[in-house]
Amino acid sequence: VKAVCREMITAGCRGIFVAGSTGRGPWFSRADRAAVCAAAAEVCQPETPLIAGASGSGLPDMLDNARAMADAGARIVVATVPGYYKYNPDEIEAIYLGFADASPLPVMVYDIPEFTHTKLDEGLLLRLARHGNIVAFKDSSADGARFRALVQALAEQPDFLIFQGKENLLLESLQFGASGFIVSLIHLAPAVFVGLYRAARAGDLTLAGAIQERIDATLTLIRSAIERRPESSTLFYMLNQAMRQRGVCANLLLSHENDQPDWLADVAQRAIAECEAASELISSHSKG
Repeated sequence: VKAVCREMITAGCRGIFVAGSTGRGPWFSRADRAAVCAAAAEVCQPETPLIAGASGSGLPDMLDNARAMADAGARIVVATVPGYYKYNPDEIEAIYLGFADASPLPVMVYDIPEFTHTKLDEGLLLRLARHGNIVAFKDSSADGARFRALVQALAEQPDFLIFQGKENLLLESLQFGASGFIVSLIHLAPAVFVGLYRAARAGDLTLAGAIQERIDATLTLIRSAIERRPESSTLFYMLNQAMRQRGVCANLLLSHENDQPDWLADVAQRAIAECEAASELISSHSKG
């Protein structure tokens, strides 16, 4: 955990998120998630906020998770709609408001319909953004139009943070005012994604566009692999291969995950090559 966090911070990431989807928060026990958070807290300096997943099966579980993460050093907690049951919008709003009222830490609302099977509507999100303890929103819905509408609607709340969660929407989201992004594929090559952020913020759309094209190509490879092998571990295999090659860690796979099939190893290598090409673009640009 510490090695991964150090690499992210060294690359220029401005925050660390633990126990989310890519961090496999739902798999681990509360004690394990707190241990991961505590390890990350040892690495994060005051200028690097530590964000921690607190999603759960219901409001009591979510609040217990939030308290554990607060004790472990987190500064913001993240919550999706609770799993297992289906809720209507009024119920979802009541759950989030109850969570924000009682959470010991500021709250980031996380919309990821792929896993929750529920998409939060724009009106609900705008109402939640008015709560004093709800400070951010991460959007992994892949709905670029809604994301843009939210950025525009919340322009008068400059302290409210809005993060893009889909790799193919990074540049366009930054162009129309996103606070930043939180994405899985950053672990393939953290410096590439930081390079995109910096180029976009500097107004260098030529470089930013070229980096985004390489990220899109990488994402196409990842999606093709997931279509062929839809298990969640497909992504973890690919991230594991990339981090092992960079010497960040020896293994991040769990004991129940089988050996990586040969074809997936090949796709992972091609995805890594796309990221390396993006890194060369950034290096060439800085030398020029």
